[in-house]
Amino acid sequence: MAKNLKGLVKNFGEENPDVKNDLADEIRELNKRISELEKTLSVLTQPFMDLSKTTGKYLKLTGLLLEYGGLTPDLIFPEIKDPISKEIVRVLIDRSEQNISQITELVRSKRGTASRRIIREKIEELTEKNIVQKHQKRSRYAYSITEEVIKKWLQILGFNI
Repeated sequence: MAKNLKGLVKNFGEENPDVKNDLADEIRELNKRISELEKTLSVLTQPFMDLSKTTGKYLKLTGLLLEYGGLTPDLIFPEIKDPISKEIVRVLIDRSEQNISQITELVRSKRGTASRRIIREKIEELTEKNIVQKHQKRSRYAYSITEEVIKKWLQILGFNI
């Protein structure tokens, strides 16, 4: 279409040079307006693109909740078969920076029973597997989920960070 207009301008402009210049100016102005409209359209559609991504993540999360009945450590670590270790991971996801006694109490409140010695052993195993990390907090050690676990969790939820 642009070739046709240019050809028309060329043929018409041979007879009247002022008309040729006016048409060329109008074509430039139309191209400028089209470019501005494309930019505006791009800006206006961006929120809809963002909404689409968010909706996709929400639907993925809803699917996980329906399929598994909640966001459980089983989704991230199917290799953890031991129910006490699974409960420790759940506890540390809910409450980070807990010491052995606190973790034991939280596991006991969910399971009914929990031995401090067994909780310590399971935490050591989880630390070796790089699921739990140990760090000094005042005069005691505190435990939390590792950065890798948090990244895996976020990936499952659809947040690739």
